[in-house]
Amino acid sequence: MEKEALVPKLTSVSRTPTIKKYVLLILKILAFLVILSFTIAVMVYCFIAAYEKDKERENYVPNITIPSMDFTVLNITETSLSLKWNLLIRIPRDLPGWYMCHRGDFKFFILYKGVTIATSSIESYNLIPRWAQLISVSSIVSEEGMDSVIMKDIMESIKEMGEIRFGSRLLLPDCRYGTSAKMNYACDEAKLRFESGSLRNATLFGNLPICRYLR
Repeated sequence: MEKEALVPKLTSVSRTPTIKKYVLLILKILAFLVILSFTIAVMVYCFIAAYEKDKERENYVPNITIPSMDFTVLNITETSLSLKWNLLIRIPRDLPGWYMCHRGDFKFFILYKGVTIATSSIESYNLIPRWAQLISVSSIVSEEGMDSVIMKDIMESIKEMGEIRFGSRLLLPDCRYGTSAKMNYACDEAKLRFESGSLRNATLFGNLPICRYLR
């Protein structure tokens, strides 16, 4: 009878390692879940960052600059005015092929106080891929092509201030898939100053105008 009473005590001691194994297993599972959750969170973050970067790259379009602009008054009287612009347009290396076509036609517009006063003829170009290049363009306008109020304002600015400001816009062929046929660029105002003692020739000075793509 005394031996039989000792049997339950031996059974209780034998269960202790089993409980420890369960506890260790639960701890391992919890550690695995924590690591898995952290890994998933990092992957989601990386995915979102990559997606946002791709969207930013998709929306990015390189800027164009105007490194040179010459303005010439061909004729100026009390009742008539004839003007000419000669420009150099700098196309950045990552624009041809990626966005605009390697070859094609474009147009350039001159604006005075937000109003278009001159338009170039349709100009042709041929660009080398992955090279920054310069395109020259010129435009002439006379009093027949301008509003009389604008013409008078330009004449007064030339005579009184010795400098003048013009805005500009560009229309380029768009070669991106699924986009419209043209890329429309709006440029900063160009500030032109006349040569000392002359009201005929003015050149660009100050900051170079930057042309930005209009979406």
